[in-house]
Parts: sequence; structure tokens; C-alpha cells
Amino acid sequence: MTKGFKRIAALLAVCTALGAAGCNDSAETSVATGEATAEAVTSEPVKETTKVGYIFNGSADSGGTTEEINFHRLKAVSHSDLFTEYIDNVTITDFEEAVKTLAEDGCTYIVAASPVYAHAIPSIAGKYMNINFVSMGSHVSTANVYAYTETPYQAGYVAGLAAAFNSENEKVGVVADMGQYYYIPFINAVTLGTQLVYEEGSVVAATASADDEIRKAVDALVSEGCDVIISYTESPETAEYCESKGIKFVGNMNYGADAANYENMLMYYYSSYDSFFLSQFKQITLDTWLAEEYVGNMGNGIINVSEALSASKEGTQELITTLAAKVSGGQAYIFSGELKDTNEKIKYTQYDSMTVNEIYNMEWYVYGTNVLETFRQPKTDLEINSFEIKE
Repeated sequence: MTKGFKRIAALLAVCTALGAAGCNDSAETSVATGEATAEAVTSEPVKETTKVGYIFNGSADSGGTTEEINFHRLKAVSHSDLFTEYIDNVTITDFEEAVKTLAEDGCTYIVAASPVYAHAIPSIAGKYMNINFVSMGSHVSTANVYAYTETPYQAGYVAGLAAAFNSENEKVGVVADMGQYYYIPFINAVTLGTQLVYEEGSVVAATASADDEIRKAVDALVSEGCDVIISYTESPETAEYCESKGIKFVGNMNYGADAANYENMLMYYYSSYDSFFLSQFKQITLDTWLAEEYVGNMGNGIINVSEALSASKEGTQELITTLAAKVSGGQAYIFSGELKDTNEKIKYTQYDSMTVNEIYNMEWYVYGTNVLETFRQPKTDLEINSFEIKE
């Protein structure tokens, strides 16, 4: 509720005490008309509501992963007394201007709701020490930055298994948006999951972001022999295009009951943020918020995988259930044991396990992965946009 609406609410309370005839446009005039009115105004002072601003890289109504994050924001705030608002379609270039806009509108907490802002957050947060930030993409906190990250590669491991089991060509394709969380570990986990089914199974990956880029990427993967495609994009276009072309695929959003509308979807995986957001809101309300670090994974319910859908072969569900349980319980050591790169050079021996930081910072692909040239087109528009704050 804005200050203006609060002032109106206070005036309405005064009007109730005096009767309609005593109402005036000015609060000071109303108070001057009677002692009872003064008591009504001073006995219940208006408390300023904490305002939390969200900055989205994508569109909040595009049907993609940004819309899902926004849905979880709304779901969490429905159980909170806080006021939230957002700005969407904010590029990295525009990020600082978006922070300034929300700060000037009274936001004392800002959620940078995309990994693409992770590298910009430290320097910008240092300029706004009166603002507390939640950085969804950082794994190291600072004085006023809460670091949130997640492990989608766990779901990628399960998806790779399911996709390979349903592949006739022993070749799985991945369309990955480089703006998503740790896209290289995700692709590598898909390959390792694929190799649980076929020891010599291979994964072909293509990076794309815009819808036209995604369609070209899918076509290229199919031409490479991939008969199952795994989506890891902000846009829902990978799933939509595969469905229209009759290509088997794995989706990366929570399709819920709508999954029945996709005849070619084998399964889907997704992230659920509402419990995390609600926890943050409660800490803000209780004034116990601290700049800490949090990792969302399958074990704590942030990362989720669906059951096998009707397009899947018989036996797929048993595989998903078994592997998902091991991943959730910490018994599936995805990046442990001998790991080779695409040139068959041993990067880790059979006795090694990659540390969390090593996984986050992977810049190489595991053996069995073939990465096509990117389909992403360079962006030339670097002008600062004029922002519209939405509630």
C-alpha cells in the first residue's frame, strides 16, 4: 500500500468518527474540527510497509522461467505483510538504473532475480549500502548481499538418464541459455546421466536465447542425429517448437496439469522459489534478515523433477524414481570419479570428487559432449531503457 492510499485510509477513519458532513480534503482541517478526530488520528499511527523490489531479466508474462519466478513471488507475498513490485526485461547494461529506480521508489530490499546480474551485484551493492540485496546467481555473500544459488545440474543428471533411455539414436540434444544457472555444469551432468544408459552415449549442445535462435538450435541438433531434446532456456520456445515438430523433449518449467497437452514431453524439471521468498519475507518482517548464503537443490525441494509422462517408454519412471532419490539423498556423486574432457584428457581421477566451487566454475566439457557454435546473436542496443515499475 502506498503512502497515498494510507493517507486516504486515515481520512476515512476520521470521516467515520465525524460523519460524512465533517469530511474535508485536508487532514489538518479534519483534526481541527473536533477532539475525537484528533484522537482517531494519533491513537493509530500509520506504519510504513517495507517495500521489496524485484528485477527480472526476462518478461514476467512471457510464459517462461521469469514468469514462474514472478508466480512464486506472488504466492509468497500472499502470506506476508510486505509490499512488492518489480521491473522486468532488464538487461545487464540497464541493471544499475533499475536498482536506482526501485531505490527511489522506496524499496529497501531488492531481489536481483537472474544469474546474469551476479557479476554486477558486488560493485553496485557497494554504492547502495542502505539497500539489502538478494542475488539469485551468487554463491558468495557480502555485507548487504544475500547469495542465493541452485544446482539445476542435479535435475540435468536425471533428465539425461530419462532422455537417453528414450533415445533410439543414443544421442541427446541440449538447448541451453547461457544466462541460466551454471549452464556448462548442467550440460556436463546431462552427458554423465546419458552415459548411465549408454556408456558411449553422446550429447550435442547448442546455446541460444531468443526464440528464433532456439528454433535454429533445435533444427541443428536434429540434423546432428539427436532424437530427444532437453530444454534449459528462459523462454518456453524449446518445448513449444519441439512439440510442434513431433520431437521428444524434456521441459524445464513446472507444467503441472498442462503437461497432458504435450504429446512429446517425456518429463520436466523445475525450480520452486516460493518457500525461499517467504522465508526471506519473514526475516525482513522480524528484522532478523542477514546477508547469508543459500543453495537450492533437490534435497531441500528447490529443484524438482516430474514423473515420467505418457510419451516415455515403459520403465522410465522406475529409472527417474531411483536416480532422483539418490540425488536428493546425496548418494549420487555426479562429478566424482574419473572425468575426461572432450580430448580424452583426464581432468579428475577415479579417486577424486569435484568441490562445489570447481563445479560452479567449470569451463570445460566432459567426454561425450559436442558443443555446436552458438546461435546467440550479439546485442547492439545498449541504450538505458525507461522503466515501468509494476506491482
